[in-house]
Amino acid sequence: MKNLLTIATALTLLALPACGHDDDEGHDHGDENEVITSVILSFTPAAGGAATVFEADDPDGDGGDAPIIDDIVLAPGSYTLAVSFENRLEDPPEDITEEVDDESDEHQLFFTGSGVNGPAADNAGAPLEHAYADTDGDGNPIGLANTMDVVVGTGDLIVTLRHLPPVNDAVTKVSDLAAQVKASGLGGIGGTSDAQVMFPVNVQ
Repeated sequence: MKNLLTIATALTLLALPACGHDDDEGHDHGDENEVITSVILSFTPAAGGAATVFEADDPDGDGGDAPIIDDIVLAPGSYTLAVSFENRLEDPPEDITEEVDDESDEHQLFFTGSGVNGPAADNAGAPLEHAYADTDGDGNPIGLANTMDVVVGTGDLIVTLRHLPPVNDAVTKVSDLAAQVKASGLGGIGGTSDAQVMFPVNVQ
């Protein structure tokens, strides 16, 4: 991926240098670009039933109108949470999720903000209790699949897709990154953010 867009918490869209594609000989193809205009959260009740979907969408891309960000409104209970990414500047929209999954050894999602408690956030009593439900080939979390235990309350959920390529051939995606984020924030780890959005949370 390259030049992914960040949906920032201030409701603005920023372009950031992000992921590069390597061929079998290790050459980086700088002309291969992907864009994320939409972050989609699908909450499915663990007991069964239809998913409730919330989106952050910037249909006109970088600049122009501010993104449209849904409030997360849920009833208490246990849910699975699937996160997906699209480029809706393409027709039909391009699903970027598979590419994130294919490069999962260099990507991880982090769930922070006042409305969540979990591996990357220390907010006991928050309405959302997060746990990862997927791993890459090295057994490290990805965050495309998750579980959420939900109780009454309000706050915000910040979803960040982080790109963590090797630096000088040293791996930067390691098992305790979420704990490092919990202790020091995203500035305490390497890499760059490919996408970040803040969703208001209201559980009633």
